Amino acid sequence: MVMNRLLLLFYCIISCVVPGLAQERMPSLTALQQALNKEFSDTADVRILIAAGDAYVMRRGTIDGDIDSAKLCAEKVLETALKTGRRVWEGQSYLLYAKLWREKDDRVKGKEYVLKAEAIFEKDKAKEYLADAYIELAEYYSKWDDTSLKARIRYYRDAAGIYEAQKLKFKQAETLKRLGDYYIVLPDYNEAKNMLLRSLALFKEVKYKELQGVYDLLGAACNQLGDLDNALKYALLSVKTAEELKDSTAQLSTSYNRLGLIYYNLDDKPKAVKCQSKALKVSIKLKDTSSIQILTGNLAHAYLKLKRPEEALKLMKWVERNYPAKELHLKAWMAECMLASYCVLGQYDLARPYAQSVEKARLGLPPHDPFDEQLFGPLGLYYLGIHQSREAHHFGSLLLNAAKKNGQQQLQASAYALLYKADSSKGKYQEALEHFRMFKVMNDSVFSDAKMRQISRLQVQYETEQKDQALKLKEQNIALLTREAQLQKAELRSTRFTRNVIIAGACMLVALLLLGYNRYQLKLRSNRQLKQQQDEINRKNLSLEELILSQNKLLDEKEWLLKEIHHRVKNNLQIVMSLLNTQAAFLGDKDALNVIRESRYRMQAISLIHQKLYQSENMALIDMRAYIRELVLYLKDGFLDVNKIKFELDIAPVKLDVSQSVPIGLILNEAITNAIKYAFTGSGTIIISLQSSDAGYLTLVIADNGNGFRDDEVPAQQGSMGMMLMNTLAEQLDGTLSICSNRGVTITVRFKYEEEEGRADPLVCEERTRVYV
Repeated sequence: MVMNRLLLLFYCIISCVVPGLAQERMPSLTALQQALNKEFSDTADVRILIAAGDAYVMRRGTIDGDIDSAKLCAEKVLETALKTGRRVWEGQSYLLYAKLWREKDDRVKGKEYVLKAEAIFEKDKAKEYLADAYIELAEYYSKWDDTSLKARIRYYRDAAGIYEAQKLKFKQAETLKRLGDYYIVLPDYNEAKNMLLRSLALFKEVKYKELQGVYDLLGAACNQLGDLDNALKYALLSVKTAEELKDSTAQLSTSYNRLGLIYYNLDDKPKAVKCQSKALKVSIKLKDTSSIQILTGNLAHAYLKLKRPEEALKLMKWVERNYPAKELHLKAWMAECMLASYCVLGQYDLARPYAQSVEKARLGLPPHDPFDEQLFGPLGLYYLGIHQSREAHHFGSLLLNAAKKNGQQQLQASAYALLYKADSSKGKYQEALEHFRMFKVMNDSVFSDAKMRQISRLQVQYETEQKDQALKLKEQNIALLTREAQLQKAELRSTRFTRNVIIAGACMLVALLLLGYNRYQLKLRSNRQLKQQQDEINRKNLSLEELILSQNKLLDEKEWLLKEIHHRVKNNLQIVMSLLNTQAAFLGDKDALNVIRESRYRMQAISLIHQKLYQSENMALIDMRAYIRELVLYLKDGFLDVNKIKFELDIAPVKLDVSQSVPIGLILNEAITNAIKYAFTGSGTIIISLQSSDAGYLTLVIADNGNGFRDDEVPAQQGSMGMMLMNTLAEQLDGTLSICSNRGVTITVRFKYEEEEGRADPLVCEERTRVYV
């Protein structure tokens, strides 16, 4: 049997206790970070600042940023101390410096600072802080050899005494807990148990609930003392407390592992495997490589005890491949587990390299390293397997001496078993019989006492349950006797009632069956009708889809025909205009030429509309902004010396149908042509505007800054064809035409705006641009 002493050493490393804080409860890290931005002048502020530094240094997974923050805290405390002359604060800053330098692995600087702090606290009789300094000083002594470990324990005992004198119960409890841990590693299991029981009592006194760590260490101490009953009790309490508090730290893994080791020693192999598997899952989740390596070895040993060496070997190869060990103790532990697996399989040739690795690791261990004792058993079994009885006897003797020194009865039994096998192999049967007898004595001492205590406790529990059940039975009997007569009287009534209920139930069942059958038939009929209706609907939908497709096709053809018509109209107008141009070439009469030219302009105004219609996707609406601009450009190109005249367009982004676009185009043609011909003797400006005047109306304005009308001219009564045409077109628009002469002529047409889908509303349109042509 292999005892996992390495886990006890590892627990010291991963322990999350921070006994050196200036307060008995550490503030939250967020609050401490906020405190860094404040000015520090009084004791409370400095205590918070020191606590902040401690939090950064002791936080799990400390990084360079944390160390820098802790250093900033220490610098501020020291600066405040020197300004105020507070020596205690100076000592506290040195203590914080010591912690951060130790965390950076500069132990020389760290120890220099902690000794400075100790001197200040001793001189100023600052007892609590002196105890904190002792705790920090202890960290500079190794856990791996007896001498250094005893020095570390001495500092912790001194600190615990000061905390007790100062009535700092929480700090005292934490320190006693660490002392118990160190005494387990030393080992001195009785002293460890005493320290841990005192720690547990103090934690309960201050109503501290996170007791899983103390219970766990108590279980370990009792396990090593062979007190398996109490070991199991405390280990179960540790797991129960951790699960109730929803602990997800490395402590949960440690608790499961310790419980598994106790089940291992109690020879309850299935429970040992179950607990070790839980512990390994937690460590894998935490990505704790060292714990994974240790716990995999423990689980492998449990498989070996279950006579499942193949699974143990597979597990060890997995951890060797994915989590290779780097530290000496862990390398030795991994090699020891592989050695044990191959020995159980009887594959001693494959075990040889691992035996050599274990022997090599032993040479590198410090003197009196407790872990060395764990390697005696596997090496002895290996040498026994390869028939080197002398070496096997040597390691058996070493194991026996270590077990006797530590008071470990179960380990003594394992040593005696190894010795009697080695003696038998050498032919020393007398010594073998004596060692076998001692093996039986020690084994019976461990297991008989433990099992008797468990059986006794179970017997008491069983008898108590039996008494409770007997009392309950008596009460039930009395109740039954008092009700027996009533039950007998009620039995006949109950029988009759039952018969009536059965008959009524049968009738109701028949009625329900008939009703159900009727509903079923109705449903079938209804489904048939619905199916017929659905088929009819589907047929109509199909016909409707065909009709829609046909109509869409007709609409497409209609649109194409309309575009073709507009195109042909435009072409015909162009032909007429060409004929007029040809005719004009043969005319000498100036008036006739003017008439032909004006007719040509009017036709171009109409032609542009038809051109816009067949070029646009919308066959009904004309974009007035583009249309008016093109019309103006055409008229401008048709006159000589027109470059002296500027055109200013202010057209709303509105679309009108053909019935309104044609009259507007002709009105614009007449007004612009007259302005170009008669309004100017030199340069000038013609302003054309089409904007909304009020809801539902548009106003067209053609204004120039030319000569205007003479006083004896009445524009509205002029009998020219152009004026008559504009009046007629305004009436066609259901609008009004007005002409005024004031520093030029202004023609205004106001007409109703017929809103249709696809038109822009000039009242709400934000886009308004003025164009110069």
